[in-house]
Amino acid sequence: MSRLGCARLRRLLLAAVSLALVALAVAPSALAAQDPGPELAAKVGFPVEPGVWRLDGIDPTLPLDDLEPLRTIIGSKVTVVGLGESIHTSGGYYEAKHRLFRFLVERMGFRAFAFETPWLAAETAEPYVQTCEGDPNVASRGFFGVWRSTELSALLRWMCEWNAGHPNPKDRVHVFAFDIQGQARPDVQALQEFLVRVGRDPEAEPWAGLERCFFVEGVFNFSLRAPEPEATVCDASVQAVEGLFAANARKFGRGAGKVEFEWAKLRLAGLRAWVDEMIYNNSDPQRSFGARDRGMATLLLGIRKLRYPKAKVAVWAHNGHITRDPEAFNWPSMGSFLAADLPGKYAVVGLVSHAAAIDWPPIGCGVHDTPGPGSVEELLHGFGEPALLVDLRFPGTSTPLLEPGRSYELNNTDMVPARAFDVLVFLDRSHKMTPLQWRPC
Repeated sequence: MSRLGCARLRRLLLAAVSLALVALAVAPSALAAQDPGPELAAKVGFPVEPGVWRLDGIDPTLPLDDLEPLRTIIGSKVTVVGLGESIHTSGGYYEAKHRLFRFLVERMGFRAFAFETPWLAAETAEPYVQTCEGDPNVASRGFFGVWRSTELSALLRWMCEWNAGHPNPKDRVHVFAFDIQGQARPDVQALQEFLVRVGRDPEAEPWAGLERCFFVEGVFNFSLRAPEPEATVCDASVQAVEGLFAANARKFGRGAGKVEFEWAKLRLAGLRAWVDEMIYNNSDPQRSFGARDRGMATLLLGIRKLRYPKAKVAVWAHNGHITRDPEAFNWPSMGSFLAADLPGKYAVVGLVSHAAAIDWPPIGCGVHDTPGPGSVEELLHGFGEPALLVDLRFPGTSTPLLEPGRSYELNNTDMVPARAFDVLVFLDRSHKMTPLQWRPC
């Protein structure tokens, strides 16, 4: 019998015992220990098979009851949830993440959305989210072009409308960013100002070489290479500031200067990550990518601690950054650092598709990176459903769909899915985004 035929047979059998299977399917996983109870059993959508649920769609305005299995899979102790995507500029993913964020806010008390985009440039979004003054298309102007879309604007609009209806400061939602790319100059300037405040001359040795860290302006790309003389001088000055901060941590972090010192340390961490990303680009890509991801994890947690210390945070990024498995995409991922820094409090939702369409001028237009035979996406496509929610740790380590510990193709990469993600949201088709940074293809 074909895979699709088996799936239909399973659904007929499950229909007769749907309540019992719902109770089984939402049993506590490795990340949760709460009893779903009869109310949850009445709310969740129809299970396709144990650990796999059919979703009603990706429209952000849909009711949220079909997402209820997430409550148990994620659990009440998790404070940071990564929401990924297999490729940028696919609008179906963006709408799905909007809907997932709505669920996290309305049903699980999350209050911030953090984005993989340069953190200083993205500061334009938070004032709009807090006031609804202006245009969400303009509010996102500091974001990477791969995010800027009508789909992102709809999310920002929903966030500001939520805030308009929730004046209590504890209920308000926030947006911030955490990427370290493309901001070496403002980071250096902020560090120079801090050096002056603590009585050091930023133009004197050993930190005068910070000025040489401008060897590349803008955002990283694979063709860039840091000129060796400038990189050597810059790296030595960054090390000097790191030594100064370490030797004077108690002094600089005392009293009224504590918060300023914390921000200076984040500036330094961001600059260090950017310098290492550039120095090791081409010669050691794994170290280069790992430097960026370590920097992003530091910035994400640091900004959260300083601005929203009690907020549960959803993270918008590529699957390769949010994965908890540092081997899944062949570099130390941000998610692996977050999992280590937040033991038991970090969960990962990967978004994948059987046919993800993109609108990305350097890469292509239309369906891109079609999954191969035997891939997880191909297996999920066999169910014939537009959208699915998959608990990769059901029961314990895997779903009945996937063999425990076995490597599969997922996101065009060989990995053990349950090591990389806790949950998959599968879209049979993901439409391309409607871009704001360039004309639609």
